[in-house]
Amino acid sequence: MPEPNHQLREARTRTRSHTTGHELQRPELADLVNAWIYRDNGNVVELSGNYIGKLERGVHRWPSEHVRAGLRAVLGAVTDAELGFRPVRRTTSLTSMGPETDSPTLLQSAGKEVDDVLRRTFLLSATAAGVGTMLGLESARHGLNRAVTDGASADLADWYEVVREYGDVHVAYTSTELRELLLVDILNLQMALSLSTDPGHRRELYKVGALLSHYMAQAVGDIGQRRDATRWWRTAHMTADSSRDMHIMMYIRGRKAIRAIYDGQPPQVIIDEISKSDELIKQGPVIGRPSLVAARAQTMALMGRADEAESSLIELRDTFSALPSDMTGDHSWHCWAYPEERLRFAESFVYSHLGDVRSAEKAQQAALALYPPSSLRGPIQIHLQHALCLVRSGDHDDGASRATETLASLPSDYRTRFVMGLGEQVLAAVPRDHRHHPAVKDLHEVLRDDAEHSRKAIEA
Repeated sequence: MPEPNHQLREARTRTRSHTTGHELQRPELADLVNAWIYRDNGNVVELSGNYIGKLERGVHRWPSEHVRAGLRAVLGAVTDAELGFRPVRRTTSLTSMGPETDSPTLLQSAGKEVDDVLRRTFLLSATAAGVGTMLGLESARHGLNRAVTDGASADLADWYEVVREYGDVHVAYTSTELRELLLVDILNLQMALSLSTDPGHRRELYKVGALLSHYMAQAVGDIGQRRDATRWWRTAHMTADSSRDMHIMMYIRGRKAIRAIYDGQPPQVIIDEISKSDELIKQGPVIGRPSLVAARAQTMALMGRADEAESSLIELRDTFSALPSDMTGDHSWHCWAYPEERLRFAESFVYSHLGDVRSAEKAQQAALALYPPSSLRGPIQIHLQHALCLVRSGDHDDGASRATETLASLPSDYRTRFVMGLGEQVLAAVPRDHRHHPAVKDLHEVLRDDAEHSRKAIEA
């Protein structure tokens, strides 16, 4: 019977989760190590909560070097021994013959034959998921587009309309519905790319692919499939870069950074990623800047760096003033829109986290007055930021109650990370000696129930 690795388990349980404030759970640790390894050397690994459990139970005693390095970095250990890791003594028995480590292997680039098998499997899965008819209908429609006069241009214009449609509907559909719709369009986009030979036309399709991928990353992340979301963000990033369009490159990076805030990633990690785009921000078009600058302002506020957060807000206001009117007048959620309510939202977020209640409430009132009647998520987020203001000002119970009421009013299928992440931030702002109050416990229960709902959805 293997000997449990108590040191690793103790290191994990004394590490706080950036999402919940409680002890770090095994799946969270696995995700953090996967992300650290990818940032450190570009390798992709598939650690899971189940694998972390095997390490803690002593089933595996000596993970590979990059996994040990990731665990040390995340858990704040200096040596492997601090985490209970010691080299495995090998014997000459058949059962011991194998690699010197027992970590999951790196995912290598697949060859063409493997890619073809995966593609066929993907298409079969799509049919099994009930999207086969939709796929056929859309394939026929795009085929007709290409068959008409100047077919390539006609179909490309249609692809941009498809992207704009997602900007209008992705806040109204459930994440599961969006995933199925996006699956159809992404498969059709693959077909369009396979038929396109003109480099300029292909780059335009790459832009469409980047934008569809970022919607898919958000949808699967909201369902709770965070590892899949990470992969779709990588695809969005890579496809945007392949398009060579600086606007799209900046937009994808900005949206990814903003999403990372609500996913509870460490603020320093987010800032480090944003800093890689400093040259893009300087050289790129003004229409590509808003999300990146807003993400920087909000992350600086999370870190308590008030002067830098205010400086980024000033830059965001200047950027907004320079945007074309058709962009500031569009209330949709796509890369060609940035209405004033998003600027006021960023101000509300920053001032709420910095504890500047008066400035936050002024921005909140302005945002609520600007949201169109069809907007649901924006006002919900503003109400949660108001709850955060109450907590920051010392009214912990009222703030927690407001957050609970706001979240409870939203159907579970529409509780995206952009909403629940704010709820978690409200809870995290409550001092520990007030966590036992009934109002705070109610908020914790709503957040816990949502996490359980997501877990069951994944299992289903």
